[in-house]
Amino acid sequence: MNPRISLFLVTFLVSNTALAQTSLDRGPQTPNQRVAQGQQVASNVAASVPQDALKQAAAQRRGQFGPLNRTTVPLGQIQKAWDKAGKDGGVHTQVECGTCVYRVRLREFMLTVIQLPEDVKIKNADVADVNLFDTKVRNDTTLVIKPLAAGVDSSLQVYAEDGRVFSFYLRAETVNSKHIPDLQFKIEKPRLVQSALIEVTAGGPPAPLMNMPAYTPRGGETQKVAGDYVKRANIDPSKLRGWGEYKLWGSDNSLKPELVLRDDHFTYIFYGDKWNDLELPTAYVVVDGIDELVNTRVSGKAYIIENTAKLITLKSGQSYMCIQYKGT
Repeated sequence: MNPRISLFLVTFLVSNTALAQTSLDRGPQTPNQRVAQGQQVASNVAASVPQDALKQAAAQRRGQFGPLNRTTVPLGQIQKAWDKAGKDGGVHTQVECGTCVYRVRLREFMLTVIQLPEDVKIKNADVADVNLFDTKVRNDTTLVIKPLAAGVDSSLQVYAEDGRVFSFYLRAETVNSKHIPDLQFKIEKPRLVQSALIEVTAGGPPAPLMNMPAYTPRGGETQKVAGDYVKRANIDPSKLRGWGEYKLWGSDNSLKPELVLRDDHFTYIFYGDKWNDLELPTAYVVVDGIDELVNTRVSGKAYIIENTAKLITLKSGQSYMCIQYKGT
């Protein structure tokens, strides 16, 4: 029973009991005396109930319940990092890397979608801490993750029906994080440069490129990745340039690459031993005086920037690194 109603009934019964006991002590009563006692009971009950409650009850009996205030108080929980995010902010695309661990940046109060390659059929998924990360499989290639707290991390294992296992490191950050979270994390099948058929001539590319799917020489044989659109693009190693022709400067050395190369299509960034511990940056080029975000992807341990502008800026949080090509 509602405690407020209970209080009213208790008060009423106590008053009635006390009055009845008084009547027994005094003997038989006349009708006028009983009316007077009834009025006294009502007065006692009314005195024990707050006047505001009595007024509200009377108004509610007439169907008057007053206005309902639906306004909300601003919470100040908008992430400022999104104010300067480009149109591709929050989207991360990475080439399938076999036994590597994919690192996903999450944010509290936001949902992240992980999309596996199209030839994958998810069988099951396990997240290490179910109390802090809510994970659901949506279809054969897609699952969603929602962090239930911030400043925490965990791991996620996704099992495919063909036996492949995709391992993820999950990190949940706060609303005031300086980093844009990965709202879409897409893993693609390895592709050749520009989805093309690459013919590598004798001699092959420089050693840092040997681990890239786009450059897998076998004595000058033509290589092809299954399922890719076939288009001949003869890559001459002489077009892989940039040795000692890049000027690098920035806020610190955390984003400084060990080697930068380029061809007629893309710019290739190599971080060497820093690769496993590095939060990959976003890449920008200046167009009409404004920084424009450009597409990037990962192949092996090469960070590929799909642009050959002479000045490219890498940014991660408050850190930045400028990469300027000084060649011709």
